[in-house]
This record gives sequence, C-alpha cells and structure tokens, in this order.
Amino acid sequence: MKVSEAFLLHKIEYGEADYILSLFTKDFGKISGLAKHAKRSRKRFGGRLEPFVHLRVRFREKPGGIKFIEDSETIQVFSTIMQDIDLFMCGSFILENVGILLPEEDPNEKMFNLLVETLSALDSKKSPSSVILKFQLSALSLSGYEPNFDACVECKNLIEQEGFFSIQRGGIVCNECENNKSNGFRISNDFLLAQRDWMKRQQNFLNHELKDPLEYIKLLVKFTQYRTGKEIKSSKFLEELRND
Repeated sequence: MKVSEAFLLHKIEYGEADYILSLFTKDFGKISGLAKHAKRSRKRFGGRLEPFVHLRVRFREKPGGIKFIEDSETIQVFSTIMQDIDLFMCGSFILENVGILLPEEDPNEKMFNLLVETLSALDSKKSPSSVILKFQLSALSLSGYEPNFDACVECKNLIEQEGFFSIQRGGIVCNECENNKSNGFRISNDFLLAQRDWMKRQQNFLNHELKDPLEYIKLLVKFTQYRTGKEIKSSKFLEELRND
C-alpha cells in the first residue's frame, strides 16, 4: 500500500458507484486510479473527493500499473475558494495548469508545495491576478518550460529595459532584433524588474504593482498552450480578473 498527500485534479464517473480519479500526489506525481464504490462509501471517502481539498490518499497498484484508490483523509479544506465563485474559477485555472504541465508519474515535490502555497494565498483573498501570475512563472520554471526574460533569444545580449516577447522563440527579443510581432507583445521594464526580483528571492513578487497583470497572465497562457500543445479551457474566465 502506498500513501501520499494529494489534490484531486478531476474525476470521471465510472459505472453506478465508482470514480476514475486524476490526482496530483506529493510523492508519486500525477496518477490516475479507480476509486471503487466511492460514491457510496462515506467511511472511506466521506465526500472528500472534491477540488481544493488537501488530502492524504492510500492506493495500491496491481501488475500492469492499474491503481486502486483505497481511501482518503482530509488535511486541509480551502473553504473560501470553494464558496466564492470567482476564487473557484481562479483555483480551477491553477489546477488545470498543473494537470497540463506535469507528465504522468513524475514526482515533483516543489510543484506540490507551490500548489499548496498558491491555494493558501487564494484562500486568504490576496489579489487573484498577482497570485496567478506568480504561480504561472513558478510552475513553468518547475516543469521545464521556463520562458527566458533575461537575455535576447537572438543576439544573447542582456535585456536592460523593455523588450518584445516571442512565444515561438520562447523568450524576450531586444529592440534591435525585433522582426516579428505576430506571436508576442511588448514587455515593460516594470514586469522585468518584478520577475527578476522574484527569481532572485530579493522581495516578494506580490509586492510589485504591475500596470496590467492580466495581460501577462494571458501571454503566459498562450505560451503554455504553445509549448504543451494543450488548451487551457478555464482561461476563458480571465477577463473577470480585471475587477479584482
């Protein structure tokens, strides 16, 4: 029997009483498994198989890799997220990104800790747009998709002021090398300073007041979709963040 902390990414009904679960676990990465009789067993699952519940799950694995989720217990419930529709949509966006960025069964404890930290920040009603932007930058870095904001991807010179971000080329382009505006947009000096301070851990990214963080969130959505080849369906709600 294996045990790990986990979050539910999504669940699919299977027959009259079972669920097929996709879980992000702290020790085993993203896994899928069958939770038999989960709809009816309050003792084993007790209605805990919901998003935004920090769980501890037990599962067994049969030959061939088939996993059976035996039971779960609650570590923490992010109740504010569950009760606030806007925060619920933000949290859903976070969970969908995790599911898209991570391969199956590839442990990533730092990503798990980032998820706990991010949901805790949303649950305490910190600025959703700032929380999401920090999460996107961190998650892309931890999953191996980190965009380059430091040096021009063409000439390799350090970017001291603003530049132009190319999604296809995976990073920032200096003014001298800029030749294609169809897949990116202008990156402000304020954003570059905020991103670099955060990467160096010199100060909290959330302390920076960006003029329009939503535009950078949408840019990173496009970047993530381009790099992974997968659509982030929950990104459609992002315009609602303009009033956070």
